Amino acid sequence: QLIISSHRSLLSTSVQIFQMASAEDIKKLLKSERFSVGLIPQLEAYLISQVDSAAYDFEANRTLIKLYQFFPTNSNSDCITVAGLLAMIYGELSEFGAISCLIPESQKSVEPFPLLIRAVESRDACTFATFWSVFDSIVGGDSVNRLVKSDKARTALRKSILNTISLSYKNIGVAQALAHLDIKSEAELSSFVKDNATVENISSDTLTFISNAENTKRDKVSQEGGVDYSTIRGLMASATVADE
Repeated sequence: QLIISSHRSLLSTSVQIFQMASAEDIKKLLKSERFSVGLIPQLEAYLISQVDSAAYDFEANRTLIKLYQFFPTNSNSDCITVAGLLAMIYGELSEFGAISCLIPESQKSVEPFPLLIRAVESRDACTFATFWSVFDSIVGGDSVNRLVKSDKARTALRKSILNTISLSYKNIGVAQALAHLDIKSEAELSSFVKDNATVENISSDTLTFISNAENTKRDKVSQEGGVDYSTIRGLMASATVADE
C-alpha cells in the first residue's frame, strides 16, 4: 500500500514537473531512454496531457505500458485505463488491442478496465446504443473521468461511428443516426454533420452519405428497427492493414 501510495504521489508530482514536455521531446527520450525506469514519470505526465489536448501518441503510450511490464511496482492503474481509453477513442482499429495485450490479466480484471473492454466490443460489434451506455458508465480516477466526459473525446467517437456507418449504407434514418451517435436533437445532428466529409446531406428524416466503393456496391438502405453491420468491421480492418 505504501508503494502504491508513494507512486501515485510521484505521478501527481511528475505531471506538474514534466507537463511542458513536447511531443518532440518525448520522441527524443524514446530513442535514448526507451527502457529506463526513469522515463516512466515523464511518459505518465505526457499521457495525462493527452486527456485534454487530444494530441494522441500511440507509440509513447505503448512504451509506458511496456515499461510497466518491466517494472510492475511502478505500474499505475489509472494510467493503464487512460492509455486504453485514448487508444479506443483516437487510435486506429488495432491499437486498443496492441495496448491491451501488454496488460496483465490481473489488472484487466479490475474495474474500470472490464467496462472499457465491453465498450470496445460493443463498438466493434456496431451495437452503438450499448456502446454509449457502457462508455458513460466508466468511472475511475480524475484523468479517467475527465476523458470519459470530454467533448473532444465524444466528438472523435461520433466521427468514428459515423464513418463506420458510411462504409455500409448510402442512407440512414435520422432517428437511427441520433441513437447511434448519442445525439439528442435533429438540430444538434445537423450541426455535427455539417462539415463532415462522409455526409452528402441531411433532410427531415434521412441522412445521406457521399457515395464510396463500399456503400454503393451493395446498394443497401438501413431500415428502422435494426441494422446489419456484420461486414463493416472487416472492411475497416482491411483498410487498416492496407494503410500499414
